[in-house]
Amino acid sequence: MQDVAIVSALLLLAVRASSQLCVPDCTGRKEGDLVKDPTNCLQYYVCSDPDGDGVLPIEPSVLPLQCEEGYFFNSADSVRQCEKINPSADYCKGLCSPCVIQCETPGTLIPSTLDCSKYEICLETGPQEVECPTATPYFNFENYGCTDDPTVCYDLCDPCDVYCVTEGRIPNPHNCHGYLYCNPPDVALFLCPENEVFNTQSLICENTTDTCDNLCTDTTGAYDDSLGSFL
Repeated sequence: MQDVAIVSALLLLAVRASSQLCVPDCTGRKEGDLVKDPTNCLQYYVCSDPDGDGVLPIEPSVLPLQCEEGYFFNSADSVRQCEKINPSADYCKGLCSPCVIQCETPGTLIPSTLDCSKYEICLETGPQEVECPTATPYFNFENYGCTDDPTVCYDLCDPCDVYCVTEGRIPNPHNCHGYLYCNPPDVALFLCPENEVFNTQSLICENTTDTCDNLCTDTTGAYDDSLGSFL
């Protein structure tokens, strides 16, 4: 009972945390406006008003659209369209991963990236995980409450996808004997020396007696070295 009381008290302190989520945002936009894909500078979303009444919410499209080859999406308010890439310019920045949600402000609620039945409360000491009640088992990441509606789940994180959002090494979810080097938007494939595995904590290849298991075993999203791209 004490734990329930603590959680209830924390919920009273909770505030909305939309700025902490890596989602396409049509807030303040109108029908047909284009907004950036926060995970990929080569893509964008289209905003639309499902009810046609001009009243919020204005929704982003279910899937992003791709700029033509050699172009990126310039998200500046004065532009908001695909523009030709200038290789000397830092055109691909300010990206985020939907699988990484930071607890920045105590009192905010954030969804679990992989389990819709759970959410986290940000505290000074770190996040505290909470499970939704049986009667309302789904966490609505838009209004920050538990509900019986499964369509409101945070489903933007795909652990088998590769989110190249900052420069550096990232694990290859399809091959634990190698890694990917990210320099947004470009991704390069590397393999560890024979019998070594990639340590996802230290981000280096290491000798180990332990076997490693690939996070994802299907080929969707796998990096094909011969093609130099993802399947």
